[in-house]
Amino acid sequence: VEQKQRIEIKSFEPSPDNLKGTLGETITYQWKFRVPKGFQPSTNFTHLHQIKAVGGDQDMPIFTLSAKKGKVNQFNVVHNNVDIVASIDLAELEGVWVEITEVIKVGANGTYSVGIKRVKDGKELLSYSNPNLETIRPDNTFIRPKWGIYRSLKKVEDLKEETVRFADFSITEGVHAIQKK
Repeated sequence: VEQKQRIEIKSFEPSPDNLKGTLGETITYQWKFRVPKGFQPSTNFTHLHQIKAVGGDQDMPIFTLSAKKGKVNQFNVVHNNVDIVASIDLAELEGVWVEITEVIKVGANGTYSVGIKRVKDGKELLSYSNPNLETIRPDNTFIRPKWGIYRSLKKVEDLKEETVRFADFSITEGVHAIQKK
C-alpha cells in the first residue's frame, strides 16, 4: 500500500447544493495560491487541486492540478488521471502568488477552461480551454472541488516539509460567474 500525505479543504456529499456541480450547471472556481521557491514535488504525485466525482465511478479525479518532479519540474493540468492537457514549468509559479480561474460546464460533452495569472502583474502563465470534454461520468451524481497538498511518500527522501498558501476561495454557479476585480 502506497503511503500518502494529505491536507485538504473540500466540499463533499453533505455540503450545500451551491458547492456541488450537477449536470447542466456551469461552475466557476477561483482561488489564489503560492508555492515556495525551491518547492520539491514527488516523482509520483503532488496534487494541489482536484475536481472529484461523487456516486458511481468516483475513484479517479476528473481534473487534477499537479506538480511533478522531473529534469524540469512541471505543473500539469490532468484530465481523468491520465491525459496531461496543459503544462508549464513549475518554476513559473514558485515564490509568487497566482490566481487560478477554472470554469466547468458539467456534462458528458461539457466545457472546461483553466487560467493561471500572476497576481502582481496580471501576466497569464497558463491558459487551457476545451469546448467538448467529459466533465462528469454517466453514473456520477455531482462533482466537487478540493484544494491542498496530496502527495506520495513513496520516495520520502526526495521530499521536504513544504508550505503551500491558499487564499480567496470562490465557488460561483452560473454562466455569468467570472467577475473581474
